[in-house]
Amino acid sequence: MPTETSFSFYALDPGNPPTRASKLKPITLTARDQNDNGSIGTTQADTIGGFTVTSVWVGDTITVRNGGQSTTITGVTFYRAGAGPLFMPTDGSVLVDATFWFSTFVNISTQFDLAPVPCFVAGTMIFTAKGARAVETLEPGDMLLTRDSGMRPVRWVGQVTVDGTGRFAPVRFMPDTQGNMKTLLVSPNHRMLMTGWRAEMYFGEREVLVPAKSLINGNKVRVVPCESVTYVHILLDRHEVIFAEGAATESLHPGDYLMSGASETKAEILALFPELETDVGRSKWKSVRSVTKPREAVLLVA
Repeated sequence: MPTETSFSFYALDPGNPPTRASKLKPITLTARDQNDNGSIGTTQADTIGGFTVTSVWVGDTITVRNGGQSTTITGVTFYRAGAGPLFMPTDGSVLVDATFWFSTFVNISTQFDLAPVPCFVAGTMIFTAKGARAVETLEPGDMLLTRDSGMRPVRWVGQVTVDGTGRFAPVRFMPDTQGNMKTLLVSPNHRMLMTGWRAEMYFGEREVLVPAKSLINGNKVRVVPCESVTYVHILLDRHEVIFAEGAATESLHPGDYLMSGASETKAEILALFPELETDVGRSKWKSVRSVTKPREAVLLVA
């Protein structure tokens, strides 16, 4: 049975970009996974905005300017039969009205996986002001230890139970893999904080965020399918680095959920943060660290 999800896009092609300083405005369209295989590709008549997808370029980037600041967004570009190309962020960025500045592009067409947004598996112990707590027991107002801002209050907690196979299968980090004292289970897109000389050498930053799925090595970091899995999301006043089983990782970035098309969840988050309904408000939600591209993560774990 087909699955439909709404996403935000810019109408542009990084491989054939508009002129510098062109105005960009986000649009919301529905992507249809025709055979419900968990991806948008070119072989099963998947569509976006009603037009069949013909190419999928994962890893394109664009640099935009907004309010005098430059931001580089990593994403995926879709070509469609009978309609123009679309660029969608995959790094948690929230699209706002902006000015195009620069782009890079890949030259291999693949497919885009509709993986779950970043979240923890129920049972994960999160460091709080009162010691380690199971993530599913957290409530708004509980104080979490953050890397940058000390103790910060939880604003919202959400959870969902899904099939634990395929794109929803959790990623398992064995103890001492990422500074975690015990086994850590997260969703494939959940991002872990990576530090050290490799981060500084390759990215010019001491710390970067890397999706769990990019760290899979078939040894201490593996995909572990299961019958079902409960994922729990933690939202703070801003995107923060928090601690799960001792490992430095991320809290939820609302851009991940606003792109997911989950209407009930979206309504709850917008009730807490109404500024996210405006371009100016969305632009203030910055990622707490730079996010690596999948192909870049190899440099950090080599």
